[in-house]
Amino acid sequence: MDLKKTYTFVLSSLPVPKSNRYMRRKDGKVFKPYKIVKWEQTALKELKIQHPGKCFSVPVKVEVFFILPDRRKRDIDNMLKTLWDILEKASIVENDNLIFETRTVKIYKKGISSTVIKITPREDTPEFEHLFRELEGFSIDLQKGEVFKPKRGRKSKKK
Repeated sequence: MDLKKTYTFVLSSLPVPKSNRYMRRKDGKVFKPYKIVKWEQTALKELKIQHPGKCFSVPVKVEVFFILPDRRKRDIDNMLKTLWDILEKASIVENDNLIFETRTVKIYKKGISSTVIKITPREDTPEFEHLFRELEGFSIDLQKGEVFKPKRGRKSKKK
């Protein structure tokens, strides 16, 4: 697998949100509704056709574009949970805890429902070092709502 290359995958539909995925029968057994099982089977087949190679076993950056057919309210984080699970099940990502960076975009296009996923291996780069330097010395008092940065000897109230 080329560690500099971005891989793009397209699903023919939107992920079924992870919340309320499982149902319980009267006898207490848990099962997935048919709609969920069908989406997972279709997505798994589509992903395996597009990526028959090795899975990512290194940290990755993932960009997701949800192409929505209408303006109905949809919860991005629940759709992402479902998507991360199927990427793992399809052996594209070894484990979804390897997803270190994400970007998610909703796009409205009347009558079209699709998901575009771009995955790029992510290297730890010096671009984050400035964040660590800025965070040094910060402390937060959540009860008082105050943020302190001892280096400058100033404190500011955060509302």
